[in-house]
Amino acid sequence: MTHSNPTLQITVLVENTAGGRGLLGEHGIAFLLETDHHRLLFDTGQGMALPHNAQQLGISLRNLDAIVLSHGHYDHSGGLPALLEHTSQTDLYLHPAALEPKYSDRGDIGSPLQDEDSLKSRVRHLVWTDKVTEIVEGIWVTGPIPRQHPLEDTGGRFWRTENQTTRDTLPDDQALFAATPQGWVVIFGCAHAGVINTLNYIASFTGADRFAAVIGGMHLLKASEPRIQATLDCLKYYDVQVIGANHCTGLKAITTFWHELRDRCIDCRVGTRLNFSQEGVD
Repeated sequence: MTHSNPTLQITVLVENTAGGRGLLGEHGIAFLLETDHHRLLFDTGQGMALPHNAQQLGISLRNLDAIVLSHGHYDHSGGLPALLEHTSQTDLYLHPAALEPKYSDRGDIGSPLQDEDSLKSRVRHLVWTDKVTEIVEGIWVTGPIPRQHPLEDTGGRFWRTENQTTRDTLPDDQALFAATPQGWVVIFGCAHAGVINTLNYIASFTGADRFAAVIGGMHLLKASEPRIQATLDCLKYYDVQVIGANHCTGLKAITTFWHELRDRCIDCRVGTRLNFSQEGVD
């Protein structure tokens, strides 16, 4: 696959933990991605921390080229309504299933915006991601990810109905991947499709045999030891240089990665900034 390699800066705007004075942690995820020519937001958190943390970090959320939702759970899409009130017209990328009702054993965990017509009136373009889609130059979203690994499932009990009669396989789960001077960078929302499935799918599309970085939530909170080990083996197989597991990854998996991969692992809390340029990663 041919691609250009723009400089990429990633800033963690929402995550469960915060690092730095005045920043707020919140159960959720939001990443700002900035290249030489484009700005996009991947997920929006629940909505309480995003505008506060952006202001504290001196970041404007206006003039975004695109907003991408990894899936339709509240901790990734909850900040969208307020964001659309205050940002200039922008493109919104998501899978159609992200707008469907979603439940867990704790109750309603769906997006606050589930009306297609309402969304269309508030964005420049509403783009359904039912396949690999280029967002801006050098940055793609996977669309639906084939579920092939025998140990990987959605990571929990999720439902499409409140009475828990119909399972939600979360077909809307998707990840971002970007071409940078240091190689391919992958960003997860929750990796409900599975870390291994996702990395294998991106590798098959790009031809990559290694990744410069893999960051985000990996939903291994309730994962078995064999699944955590298989995920670790996958990160080793792809020779991932920077691993920023956060959000829903779970302490057991994160400590396993840190123990085995040591200096390749980084804290990836609110306020973290990663720069991928010709000079390296910092």
